[in-house]
Amino acid sequence: MNQEEYGTETTTAPWFSLSGSAFWKVAGILVGVQAVNGLLAVALSAWLSYDRSLTLIQKTIYAELNTIAGELEQRVFTPGSGPNKVETLYDLPEFYVVDLTTYFPDPITLLDANGDVIRTIQPNKQAWSWKLKPAPLVVEVDGMLDKLQAGDIEVELSPKNVSNETTWAVAPIYDAANRLVGGLLVQPLTNKINLELSTTNERFRYAVLVVIALSLFTAVLLGAYFTWRIVKPLRDIMQQVESIGGGDYSARVETKSEDEIGRLAAAINHMAGEVEHSVEALRQTDKLRRQMIANFGHDLRTPLAALLGYIEETNRYLDSGNRDSATTSLITAERQGKYLQKLIGDLFELSLLDNANAPIRKEPIPLAELLTDAANTHRPSMKKEEIAFHLNLPSSLPMIQGDGVRLLRVLDNLLSNARNHTPSEGTIELKAAVTELGIQILVSDTGCGIGQEDLKHIFDRYYSGSGPRTRRRRGTGLGLPISWAIARAHGGTLEAQSELGKGSTFILTLPYNMAELNAVV
Repeated sequence: MNQEEYGTETTTAPWFSLSGSAFWKVAGILVGVQAVNGLLAVALSAWLSYDRSLTLIQKTIYAELNTIAGELEQRVFTPGSGPNKVETLYDLPEFYVVDLTTYFPDPITLLDANGDVIRTIQPNKQAWSWKLKPAPLVVEVDGMLDKLQAGDIEVELSPKNVSNETTWAVAPIYDAANRLVGGLLVQPLTNKINLELSTTNERFRYAVLVVIALSLFTAVLLGAYFTWRIVKPLRDIMQQVESIGGGDYSARVETKSEDEIGRLAAAINHMAGEVEHSVEALRQTDKLRRQMIANFGHDLRTPLAALLGYIEETNRYLDSGNRDSATTSLITAERQGKYLQKLIGDLFELSLLDNANAPIRKEPIPLAELLTDAANTHRPSMKKEEIAFHLNLPSSLPMIQGDGVRLLRVLDNLLSNARNHTPSEGTIELKAAVTELGIQILVSDTGCGIGQEDLKHIFDRYYSGSGPRTRRRRGTGLGLPISWAIARAHGGTLEAQSELGKGSTFILTLPYNMAELNAVV
């Protein structure tokens, strides 16, 4: 039996192959996880600091608007009188209007003392290097007169207003006599807020890039580490499995841990052991099959040749008119045919009993009656050959579950073997006993005995020993192997004890049901 019969040649994969490795999957998952965690951390930090940023922006706008209002009061509404005296914001000089275009990146609306709009001053785009967002139409602020008369700068930057671009800031303007002359309304504050948040947004984008870069770097390192710690043992296991698949049934996986991978390695080792055992059993079965075919040919060749020879001889006697000799040859041919029939029947039965599910019929059997029937069958032939035969049974024997026909055949085989190998004036004994091991049935004789070397193979098929017992063998030579297979099919055993020149003892042990032990037959 060669490797091609029980295995297929496979190519072992290299230890580490980037194209077929799980490294990229592991690294990709880790990159995603790290990036998501980092981005969530950055987003959470930005969300938590958003209100704080709005508060700082509100203070900045307050300070800048306070500065603009103060400067406007000092430069335009000065004390005294004259032809250029400015009384209201309607009379605001154009040079200062131009200056206001550079103070804020958002539109500045001039209000009179009643809160009405005088004019809106758009920011000078050239004065602001930062890209300005076009301002929408001015939305009227409710209660503007009240806010001006309150006398303080007010900045509205609630998150709701920021999202709706309705943010605003208002500062009252007083003349030298501390009389309200109007106010400055900056609305909306979109460009100012974006300008103030531009640094924060830039840092946020930078943080995102850093997080992604660190996530990629960390994930590659962790991916390599996990590939080494997890994928490598799996690849080692895969190599051993491929070796087993290639016919090296002795290959084993080294178990270094007791985790899932270690248990997987142990399971594969157990499987490899079972496969090795099965393959060895197949080799032995194949060897036995070859030996059986050779033995079948040998066993069938001789009786077939004899049968054909006697048939040819019968034809010659009939042609010559010698009917008496023809009848004698025909009777001999018939005997050879019956021997062939028995041999083929034994081979068929042995093949059935070799199966794991041997066709054994279980039924209640009165053991004492079975032993008595077997003894009565062989008693006349033993008496004819002047062999003393004794049947010793205890006063009670239990019922057993088994196949009565096949158990009777075992007894017939053992008694026939004992009779065939026991000379005249010898003794054969059949007895039974209930022991801790089960029910034991013993067949003992005072015949020629079996040598220790032959005794080891007494139940092997077609074993041809060198002792006198094997040389005197009659029948097909399959009686003991069949008896052993029947005992095994019943969950029992068949053993032999013997010594040359002193006889042999065959021990059939059958299991019994303790609940039926008191059932007397």
